[in-house]
Amino acid sequence: MKTGFKKISISKYIELYLKSNPGTKRKKITEGLKKALKAYKKGIKCRCGNPIWVIGSAVAGNACFTCITGEAHPDNDYEIAEACE
Repeated sequence: MKTGFKKISISKYIELYLKSNPGTKRKKITEGLKKALKAYKKGIKCRCGNPIWVIGSAVAGNACFTCITGEAHPDNDYEIAEACE
């Protein structure tokens, strides 16, 4: 299980994302999340070798939390629940 993440469903995350990013189309973020989750489930890794962060990968391409944010560890950052099991 990924540690340090706060689990969230895709549907709840989409609502939060759209509220914070009102110019974004629902279809675009939904497709990005589904594509990233599919890659995660296939075992796709970040270029550094770590598992990808689904939420970040939906908009930034397949990469881990650290490579996307520059932070060493998540601190209650969201991750799709299916990627935390």
